[in-house]
Amino acid sequence: MNNFGRVAEIQTGTKSFSSKDFTIEFTVPFDNDLLPNESEIKIYNLSDSTLAKIELNQTLLINAGYEGDTGMILHGYISEVKTAWNGVDKETTIHVLDSDDLSSRKLEDVAYAEGTRASFILQEMAGQLGLPLAQFYLNQDVQYDGGYTASGDVTDIIKKIAADCGTSAYINKGQLYIRNLRHGADDVIELSQDTGLIGRPEPFKEESFSGMKLKSQLQHRITTASVIRLLSRQKEATLHIRKGSHKMTSSDFVTEMEGIYP
Repeated sequence: MNNFGRVAEIQTGTKSFSSKDFTIEFTVPFDNDLLPNESEIKIYNLSDSTLAKIELNQTLLINAGYEGDTGMILHGYISEVKTAWNGVDKETTIHVLDSDDLSSRKLEDVAYAEGTRASFILQEMAGQLGLPLAQFYLNQDVQYDGGYTASGDVTDIIKKIAADCGTSAYINKGQLYIRNLRHGADDVIELSQDTGLIGRPEPFKEESFSGMKLKSQLQHRITTASVIRLLSRQKEATLHIRKGSHKMTSSDFVTEMEGIYP
């Protein structure tokens, strides 16, 4: 990989914006929780007629990568659009949430019988949330011997039940995932200096796990739960990605990430 031939394309409504034709910057985060992530995109010197076609709540997609190897890094909904002059340039900033507004998904005292399993409740809660369920795998399918009462925000209910099962729940590109980051049929991405690794991997340690912070040239395949086979002079390891971001600026075209050990 090299830093030549980089490509980014934004699509929303009937409009498409390519980095070949427009100056584009973005930060697109991803992580392993149920709070919608907010991406920030900047496009410069759009006409007033084009700006009028960028509307709140429209779907927005970003495909990015290198000539011959691009992929989707964002699928979300426009939450804010603002335009201001920055010197001689007209700068349009677009904020995008990677799911629609989930704050209205609430329940009040939905009771489940004694012996109900977590998998049954989670499947029902996923239906209440209204997002496509991309992956569903529980470390342990807990049985609630005393029954269970679901009440409050649906995202909080899913989070609590998934935690009971030792499992993560998160939203990614508009889809719901209930799974362990360390388990699944994820492709293994080899990351070395020859395949885009930038700088030295940095170790980190928290209460229940440890891992590495990594930076690479932008790789659209890397997202939450991606499996990285790290090959560097300092360390060789397998890592499961828990969070990170894709970034494009005038000088950078990178993916930054944190991965945890198996």
